[in-house]
Amino acid sequence: MRHGRAKAARKTLKFYSINCNIKAPYKLILDGNFLAASVRFKVPLVERLTKLLQGNEFQIYTTRSALEELNTLPGEAFQKARQFGLDECIILEKKDILNCSREEEDMKGSSVDQKAFDPKEDIVKLVQGGNDQGYFVATQDEKLSDKIRERLAYVPQMRMARGGVLIFESPSANSRRHAMREERGKQNTGGGTMTKEEKHLIDKLREERIRSKREQQQQADNGTGERKKTES
Repeated sequence: MRHGRAKAARKTLKFYSINCNIKAPYKLILDGNFLAASVRFKVPLVERLTKLLQGNEFQIYTTRSALEELNTLPGEAFQKARQFGLDECIILEKKDILNCSREEEDMKGSSVDQKAFDPKEDIVKLVQGGNDQGYFVATQDEKLSDKIRERLAYVPQMRMARGGVLIFESPSANSRRHAMREERGKQNTGGGTMTKEEKHLIDKLREERIRSKREQQQQADNGTGERKKTES
């Protein structure tokens, strides 16, 4: 990896570590088209990911629906990608993805039909709501990537560029806005430990201090004006 990309990767990892506590061992979700791209470009995926993540430990995941989708596509690359997913990845079944209490309630007493689910939607469900599990998403799907980038915060993304170059995207504008709002909130509440009553008292004292300074300035200005009249 070139020095510039390595430096940018360190900066991005630091952002996610500070702002949403995403730390090693990292958890990476690889979708089907990303797996297929790594096969087409003959990328030693584990080795490249190790370098990109600065030698930190990580685990790679894929979804059952992504493997099923690969199985329906013709061509050796897709079958090799599927086999890599089966051999090297932790497979997320639908029951692992349905972590929403409402969805779990809907699924009670019925079997899970894996074919009824879409790989893209499965990934979105895994990272929505603040990405509490700290998943990275590696995908070649531009629509999925745009949706995550624009609508969801704190989801690190990777993709494969031409020639098999592994790209680690900088934090999205949405993630940066969330980080700024949370930082302002911490400043306004003393790092999150200040009560509403304490904040109200501090605001009141600040207002009184500002008012006192204004009064002192007015008195000083009035005194200057009186001296000028006397001298004239």
